Amino acid sequence: MRSSRLFFGALIVVVISTTYVFVRGSALGPSFRISNDSTQNVAVTARWRDQSRDLGTIEPGSTLSLTVRDEASIVFNVRYADGRDIDSKPVYFSSGIITNVSISGASIDVEQDFDT
Repeated sequence: MRSSRLFFGALIVVVISTTYVFVRGSALGPSFRISNDSTQNVAVTARWRDQSRDLGTIEPGSTLSLTVRDEASIVFNVRYADGRDIDSKPVYFSSGIITNVSISGASIDVEQDFDT
């Protein structure tokens, strides 16, 4: 009898802990790291579904973080100080994924990693 209560108590702790970790990760949403590796200021806008977010101007060598509570395809638009305007390739994002966006002088590179 005592061992079944102990087992039940341990099971409750495991279920609550697992639920907390899952909900915590889902509540934060997917995250993005946008790095300006170019030699000039860039203005960045993120667009997904019917939403967009102006991320402002990112100085050379700077990194910006973004968290979105959604799952969709996202495109990053970059406007360079010299007037050029380019879009990243669309990339799907979901909970538990970290998307690294690297802006160079000529392109936008997007890579994804699982959050660990």
